[in-house]
Amino acid sequence: MRAIGFALGIAVLVGAAQANAAGAGKACIAAADDGQKLRDENKLTAAREKFILCASKSCPGAVAKECSQWLAETERDMPSVTFRAKDDRGKEILDVRVLIDGTAVAESIEARALPLDPGEHKVRFERSDGKSVEDKVVVRPAEKNKLIEMSFGPATPATTTTPANNQPGTPTTQTPPAEPSKGFQIPVLGWVGAGVAVVGVGMMAFFAISANGDEKDLRSSCAPNCTQDDKDSLDKKVVFANVGMAIGIVGLGVAIVSTVLANSGGSASVKAGSLVIRPTPTGAVGSF
Repeated sequence: MRAIGFALGIAVLVGAAQANAAGAGKACIAAADDGQKLRDENKLTAAREKFILCASKSCPGAVAKECSQWLAETERDMPSVTFRAKDDRGKEILDVRVLIDGTAVAESIEARALPLDPGEHKVRFERSDGKSVEDKVVVRPAEKNKLIEMSFGPATPATTTTPANNQPGTPTTQTPPAEPSKGFQIPVLGWVGAGVAVVGVGMMAFFAISANGDEKDLRSSCAPNCTQDDKDSLDKKVVFANVGMAIGIVGLGVAIVSTVLANSGGSASVKAGSLVIRPTPTGAVGSF
C-alpha cells in the first residue's frame, strides 16, 4: 500500500510540473506576441519588459532565443535622456522633481540616463518652492543621452518660434536692423574742388609775387615815366593773380558744399557742372 501511495504522489507531481510548464510556455508566447506589438507602436519601454520575460530560461528554447534577439534590437533602438536644471543665476541645481507626460520619473536630477519611448513628450521641472518650468521635446529612435536643459531664470524672448506657439491674430513685430554708420566722407566732387582750390591759390601766389616784384622794379627804375608796355605787363599779372584767387575760392566752395551735403544725410544731390572764369577790367569773375 505504501508503494502504491508513493507512486501516486510521484504521478501527481509530474502532472503538476507538466501543467506548470505548459502554462509557462503559453505565458512566454503571449509575452513575445505582446512585445512585438508594443515595439511596432514605438512603445519600446513596455516592449522591453515583455521581451525580458520571454527571454528567460524558463521559456521554451525557441521562444527564448527569438526574444533575446528582439530584446537586443529594442535596447539598441530605445533612446535615452538626461536632465539639467539651472536657477535664475545660471547655476546648476539638482533638487528638482522631473515629470514626463504628467508622470513623475525622478524626485531629483541624477547623472544616469533615463530610457524613454521615441516621439514627442512634455517634460516638466518642479522645485520645492513651487516654481516650475516645462517644455516639449522630440526624442528620436536610437538617440542616446539626449540632454534636456531648462532654466528657472527670468523669461527671455525666444530666438526661434514654431507655428504651434503662435496664436492666430497675434501681430508679429520685427525691429529692422540699424544701418551701419558710414562715418565722415569726402565725395569725388569734394576732392575735385579741393584740387581746383589748390591750383587757384598757387596761380594767385605766383602772379601776385611776380606782379609785386615788377612793381618794385618800375618804381625804382622808370616811375613815373614808365612805358605803357611796362604797365600792361604789370596789369596782366595782377589780373592773373585775381583769376587764380577766384579759381581758388570757387574750388574751395565746391569742396565744402559737396562734402557737407554728402555727410548731412539729406536727399540733396550735387551734379557736375562747369567752372567759368571771365576777366574784368578790375580783376576776374568766376562762376560754377
